[in-house]
Amino acid sequence: MKKLLLISIISIAFLASCGSSDSNKKEEKSTDITITESTDNKVFIRDLDYKGFIKNVWDIEENTNEFIFKGERPCVIDFYATWCGPCKTIAPIMEELAKEYDGKVDFYKIDCDKEMKLATILQVRNIPMVFFMKGDAQPEKSVGAKDEAYFRSQINRLLGE
Repeated sequence: MKKLLLISIISIAFLASCGSSDSNKKEEKSTDITITESTDNKVFIRDLDYKGFIKNVWDIEENTNEFIFKGERPCVIDFYATWCGPCKTIAPIMEELAKEYDGKVDFYKIDCDKEMKLATILQVRNIPMVFFMKGDAQPEKSVGAKDEAYFRSQINRLLGE
């Protein structure tokens, strides 16, 4: 009887701890991924997945050997991971620049852990990796955490300023 009671208590404790760890993971996830919004809930940086990349940036399935930009405006794409310290360092910089260049440049972010196929195709081996893309120009990329002045200069080059 004591063994049965002990097993029941251990089982309940185990199930309770599993449930709480799942909710902790969800809370961590929601605080690690930030979508910049203004008071009117406007999104400045959009999450992008594989299908969204093909639709909005470059159809890498149809045009495997040639970069053909599909966007209407130049774009900045931040490849990141929620666990990456340098990625967290540049996130506020990207948010600020996305607000500043709203309507001139599209800002996207791609979670490498969720979009491994896309990261592999684009040869994202180190993060953060930020791509700068526009029109007929070949995509340019930056690896590692850089300061705001660097990203601003790259964006201004995209805009021809």
